[in-house]
Amino acid sequence: MEIKEEYIEFCKKEPIPIYSQYFYLDAVCGRDNWDVLLFKKGGEIFASFPFYKKKKAIFKGIAQPKLTQFLGPYIKYPKGQGSYKKLSWEKEIMDYFIKHLPKFDFFDISFHYNLKNWLPFYWQGFKQSTKYTYIIKKDANIDKLETNNRKRRRKKALKLGVEIIQSSNVEQFYKLNKLTFIRQQRDIAYDLEFIKNLYNKLNQHNAVKMLFAKYQNRIIAANFLVEDKSCVYYLMGGIEPKYGDIGAMDLIQYESIKYALLKGKSFDFEGSMVESIEKYFRSFGAIQKPYLEIKKINSKILKLRECIKEF
Repeated sequence: MEIKEEYIEFCKKEPIPIYSQYFYLDAVCGRDNWDVLLFKKGGEIFASFPFYKKKKAIFKGIAQPKLTQFLGPYIKYPKGQGSYKKLSWEKEIMDYFIKHLPKFDFFDISFHYNLKNWLPFYWQGFKQSTKYTYIIKKDANIDKLETNNRKRRRKKALKLGVEIIQSSNVEQFYKLNKLTFIRQQRDIAYDLEFIKNLYNKLNQHNAVKMLFAKYQNRIIAANFLVEDKSCVYYLMGGIEPKYGDIGAMDLIQYESIKYALLKGKSFDFEGSMVESIEKYFRSFGAIQKPYLEIKKINSKILKLRECIKEF
């Protein structure tokens, strides 16, 4: 059996996060642009490490694909492991993965927040920085989470007649999503065909949902949600700027969180290191969750460039 076929079967049995699922990687990387390492004992798979093979000019790297919050190792732990054996198990698996990674000029991967131990990577010359996401736990009471201001804006939207509907209109979503980048004077990193392909592949596995805000017979805002067995993630969103003050986006986020909790899942805002966006996510009563970004540069040219940038 080919390694990807083995990995597909492993994904079907284990609670692999959505961003590491084979069908998600097929969508954001392309079938031939990602690979996976499997750690086995006695013929049984205990850990996986999918990765995106990125080319940048003359350099080859292992990096995060577009619209992918986490990647890196997923570890299955044998029952009854104490702290010492658990750490030893993690070291054995990570040492195996590091040893068997293909040669690279640069490495830049963000690990899922469930994986807190990166010491084996540190011992092999990798560097780490901390990022943050914001989580609402599956057992949360949604009506006790919001700040008063967030609740006021949501109720304003309802009073004005804003309605939340579900739709599969990817073109309409992309148009709204693109408006956000225009407002922020940033280039959008993906095109409509990319989002269509992503939606279609996820929809085949019941792993995507789009919510739209309708106001005066006009669609003015939208959310793009992806999900796995334990969590719903806010992947993308967008709103027409002139309707930014009526609370439509607040209402969509509320309904998105409610959707996750009713399914017995957590909700992940996907976080942001931008202060204003962090404050917005936090205002929904979400809990801060740190996760690890792991980097390494092997290319002498890229090392020199990094030194010049730091200088």
